[in-house]
Amino acid sequence: MSLRIRHLNGDTSFLLVFSPVGAPHNPQGTFPGSFTILIDPWLAPSPSKVFSSRFALTHRVTPACVDSLADLPDPDLVLVSQDKPDHCHEETLKQLPRDTGARILGTAAAAKKMKGWRHFERDTVQALERFDEKSPDQSICRIPVPAFSPSGTDGEVTIALLAPKHDVTGMHNAIAITYRPPSSALSTEPSPYITLPPTPPATPPSLSSTSTTTSHTQPSHSMLPSRTVSNPTSSRAHTEPTISALYTPHGLPLPLITPYITSHLLPLSGALPLTALFHSFCRASNPWYLGGNILAGLPGGLEIARTLRPRVWVSAHDEEKLNTGMSVRGLKAERWSLSDMKAALEGDVEICTAKKLKDWSAGLHPVSSAGSGDTSASSSLSSAARSDVSLPRTVDPTSKKKESVAKTLLLEMESGQEYLIPSPRIRR
Repeated sequence: MSLRIRHLNGDTSFLLVFSPVGAPHNPQGTFPGSFTILIDPWLAPSPSKVFSSRFALTHRVTPACVDSLADLPDPDLVLVSQDKPDHCHEETLKQLPRDTGARILGTAAAAKKMKGWRHFERDTVQALERFDEKSPDQSICRIPVPAFSPSGTDGEVTIALLAPKHDVTGMHNAIAITYRPPSSALSTEPSPYITLPPTPPATPPSLSSTSTTTSHTQPSHSMLPSRTVSNPTSSRAHTEPTISALYTPHGLPLPLITPYITSHLLPLSGALPLTALFHSFCRASNPWYLGGNILAGLPGGLEIARTLRPRVWVSAHDEEKLNTGMSVRGLKAERWSLSDMKAALEGDVEICTAKKLKDWSAGLHPVSSAGSGDTSASSSLSSAARSDVSLPRTVDPTSKKKESVAKTLLLEMESGQEYLIPSPRIRR
């Protein structure tokens, strides 16, 4: 089981492919039980404009790795985290066909904007409800992942929108994602493996003395019990954990994330430590009358990372762009080196730059895959995940007790680069 991350434009557009146990590491995500999520796509070269070009106009400096969404595998789900055009880009999203099979989920403002284009069919675009800790089941979107066979059980993808009740800018939120694969012959969860047809007895039963049927009639298979063969992997001492991701490029304070962690992630086997955190490295701010903080950067992500110890912290929304307009005249940005971030995060931290990804993909250096304990994989990580690492069952953000934590990888990616996180197994 794994999560493959592909950076599409060097800024904050990502393609995530969640794959079940036994799936080949195929970026197309077509293996049964896999699930593909497209996040905030901005591929078209047209700029992002807020209100008018005189107020805010943003041009990407780095081209997207593909020219069109048609060059990517069909997503199962599209997530749009806000209505600003650098996240909700009309020209790019309209590259999806009107009758796309993908489900499109966005914030209320983003969903309203997309529906206003009148491009998609009526029920394709849906607004996410803000997560409510008082009714978590009603405020989490649950999407079944079909089982491989009638004897298996469905998997599930969950999506939750974490946001403050009032946010003038509409930028500071988080989209939380979990993936639990369907069970199959390769699953490690105890479950029936296959149901065989009924087996007739070796000899037919004795006939009644009053029967008029022939003595050679076999009993009907429908009258015989079927046999269930147990899953040969069900006795293993490991179970595949839930993959968890938190996408918050602009940042969100930890207290607004904690209720979701304690009510939803803690009960899920292996969902913590967090698999991947998408959060800016750099901090950007405007004067208060233009919205104040824009990107929380290292100071904002530090508390989240120290608490949830993500196996990979992915740089998001950190591309240097060409900004013009009156709204950016007072914009101030602060950047930290990866070495500074490593020192601030403390604990077991590694660094992976875009250059290292290139070298590893070329086979120049071996790399340990984000806390998996497997040092034989290259950064292309085309080999199957073979990690067998004991991770803490939970990381409780409300607990004061110190627990062992997983290694965190600080990951910078260029447009078009990929990174695969194999899911470690948990000893029970």
